[in-house]
Amino acid sequence: MMELDDAMHFRLQSSPSEDGLAGSETIVADGWAEVESKGETVDRFALEADSVRREKATTDLGQAERLTVSGVADLPGGGRLRRILTVDTYPQWPSALILQARYENLSAAPITLDRLADTTLQLDSSRTDPAHTPNEFWSFQGAAVGWGQDFAAPMPPFLARDNYLGHLDGAEGGGIPVLYVWNQQMGVALAHVEPVPRLWYMPVRGGSRNGVRLALEDREPIVILPGGSVTGLRTLLSVHQGDFYEPLALYADLLAAQGLKPAEPNAEDYAPAWCSWGYEFDVRPEEVVGVIPKLEELGITWATLDDRWFDRYGDWNPRADTFPGGAAQMRAMVNALHEAGIKAQIWWYPLAVEDGVGGYESHDYAVADLVQEHPDWLCRNADGSVARNNRGLAILDPAVPGVQEYVAQVTRRFVEDWGFDGHKLDNIYFVPPCYDSPYHPDPEASLAAFSEVYRLIHDTTRRLTAGSVTQVCPCGTPPTFSLLPDYDQAVTADPTSSAQVRQRIKFYKALLGPRAAVFSDHVELSDGGSDFASGIGAGGVPGTKFVWPEDQAVRERVQEWHGLDREKEAVWQRWFALYNRYRLSEGEYLNLYDLAYDTPEGHAIRKADRLYYAFYTREVGGHFDGSVELRGLDERTYQLTDYVHGQGLGTVRGPVATLQVTFDGSLLIEAVPH
Repeated sequence: MMELDDAMHFRLQSSPSEDGLAGSETIVADGWAEVESKGETVDRFALEADSVRREKATTDLGQAERLTVSGVADLPGGGRLRRILTVDTYPQWPSALILQARYENLSAAPITLDRLADTTLQLDSSRTDPAHTPNEFWSFQGAAVGWGQDFAAPMPPFLARDNYLGHLDGAEGGGIPVLYVWNQQMGVALAHVEPVPRLWYMPVRGGSRNGVRLALEDREPIVILPGGSVTGLRTLLSVHQGDFYEPLALYADLLAAQGLKPAEPNAEDYAPAWCSWGYEFDVRPEEVVGVIPKLEELGITWATLDDRWFDRYGDWNPRADTFPGGAAQMRAMVNALHEAGIKAQIWWYPLAVEDGVGGYESHDYAVADLVQEHPDWLCRNADGSVARNNRGLAILDPAVPGVQEYVAQVTRRFVEDWGFDGHKLDNIYFVPPCYDSPYHPDPEASLAAFSEVYRLIHDTTRRLTAGSVTQVCPCGTPPTFSLLPDYDQAVTADPTSSAQVRQRIKFYKALLGPRAAVFSDHVELSDGGSDFASGIGAGGVPGTKFVWPEDQAVRERVQEWHGLDREKEAVWQRWFALYNRYRLSEGEYLNLYDLAYDTPEGHAIRKADRLYYAFYTREVGGHFDGSVELRGLDERTYQLTDYVHGQGLGTVRGPVATLQVTFDGSLLIEAVPH
């Protein structure tokens, strides 16, 4: 699978030879390491022939077959650097190579590396596709670079994206440290599998016509003293066929082996939900209570009190103008929901706090009581300025014990005192290094502690109330990987289209497991504002934010109107009834179709002995007339039904069947053993 030359460059190949490291059929990518010193780049380390060693090794991942090699390079302006590379293979992950490099200073003076890129890959599609057609590559890029990003998309003719894995001041940040590039023939993944976030970059350069260059890079200067060394990231390289599902599942398995196992969902994580966001920032408790009759009719059993019910970020008290009765009125609202058999979820942003600077579209920021009492709890940048999140708010340092205790207190207030059954934790990206803290000397202590805060919320809530739901929403981006054990319901997080809804559901089913609970977010965000088929057919949990009943005062105060008129109500009743009948989100997602290259787009779910297929046109509301392939069937006969329209589609026999179909937009099929 990997072949090294005398310069410690290597070639990644499509299938392994007998020893797993040399000789194969198809070259997928060229790889190497780069160090930059004094403005010059060195990418060739002369292989030390007597350094090649093969042995068995025991690591925290298990028993490995290990190859160790080393090489030496002379740096510009003097200095000599040795690179010692280990390559581990594990029987439980046959497609994976785990690489890690250590760099030793062989000189009498310190060496400064201005940039370290280890590993760098170059992909040339002409090796795997002689036609070399434009846009043949798709890529998955897991860094949270900006709201609304496509997690995976066709590669343009040229692309340059840095994919920083740290906090972006005043914006998003964090994410999943995985890159995956694929075409119809095969794909290659590059990732780091460290269990703690690292402030590296994952640059992607190039595109479909010129090949693609991927790397993991540290761009902070590294000083190595004489006789000293520095160790790079533990890195995953793997070759696959198909879209991002398989490499993400492999990545998640490697994290789980190191203790980062996703939280187990419970039955309530799959329950359909309504959210007060249709009323936007100024929702009143009587409006939430007023929706209860319609929720009961539709079979919706969760309700979320969304953004801006509170006075100030960080203090989290009910607003005097919309909740004039304070905590007592909050408790009364939750009790009314409970009496109707509806559970309640509360929106908040745990590490955000107002310090009197700036504002958001909801309100101008004041100074929270918390800041006045504990100004030393704020994260500060290296220049002493207050670090800020995507809403311009100050950030609480998660490594401060007092911050963790305060977050636990707020959680208990919401659950024990007010009666909420769960949380919608919103705008959850990452935190920066916190400098000049009186509580810890290491600025990066905040990175490791970030997940501890969310674990407190999740575990405290699970302990206090049965059937709780803790949802983390990294609005418009992939989530930060260290949080995977700390929430039990994922969300497609402000999708901009139905295609994003489906793509993000598949993403989470790969990352969190094929039975993961993935809230497909408000259906009003889908194409046409009513595409339930995309969320439900792909295995998501449906949600909505409708306003009911008609209220002219509400219509006048909101920016977008989402009233539930008679026509929409019939659609909503039909789809929530279908969801509650089949509950496909509880089934096992099957990775049988490539999102990029199978047409029409396909998804499959197994539930008991039945299979459920969902097919979608590429264009919004497009028309499809042709054949679809039903994969994953047993070798038996199945009765097929379009279960949305109640139409029989005949019988087929597995394990693979072809069916002639005609549909507009989507087609959802149930296959029942006959």
